[in-house]
Amino acid sequence: MKKYVIILACGLGARMQSSTPKQYIELNGKPIIFHTIERIWNFDHTYNIIVVINKEHTDLFTQLKNRYALTVPFSLVFGGAERFYSVKNALDTITDEYSLVAIHDGVRPVVEKQMFEQGFCVAATLGNAICAIKATDSIRLGNEHTNESIDRSKVFLVQTPQIFKTSVIKKAYSQPFQPTFTDDASVAQNIGENINIIEGSKTNIKITYTSDLAIAQHFLNNTQ
Repeated sequence: MKKYVIILACGLGARMQSSTPKQYIELNGKPIIFHTIERIWNFDHTYNIIVVINKEHTDLFTQLKNRYALTVPFSLVFGGAERFYSVKNALDTITDEYSLVAIHDGVRPVVEKQMFEQGFCVAATLGNAICAIKATDSIRLGNEHTNESIDRSKVFLVQTPQIFKTSVIKKAYSQPFQPTFTDDASVAQNIGENINIIEGSKTNIKITYTSDLAIAQHFLNNTQ
């Protein structure tokens, strides 16, 4: 089965308080998104990579691609107003439904090879596999004034990649958008798919805030 990897790089990164979208911020000598693309390509050169960007960032992406000599082969797709539409636009370019597709955040540059290998294996058998880690902090559910403790052993912190049989996830993304669709698993579950969790990693950090850059840099330096 062919393996596709959709890498999402459409965000504006408002929480970074930077004029540069976070995926293009330089980390260890190159933009974050290029770390992610190159890392995944080096896992397996048979992966068919699809990079999804904001159309307004086309010139910036091209300039950076040339400046940093990114040579990884990939297809480029423009994203939509919501993550849902960005993924859908990428899925619409995949015509081979007898395949597997991984969907990954472009600002998770320290993802590990085993997540893709195990995820593709489980998805091929069970239809899907998503990476997650168990919560280690105490968890309370509610708001600032009315809340209750819940069993943290039953709580998972979801990451990417999230991997699916292409036919399954294309069917899921054929339904109308809902605000409750926060990731691909929630989209698939809404059509009745049982979601299978595989082990993620604490190093698989999603860069969201400025302080995350130093953490990601540390992990990159210790995993390359």
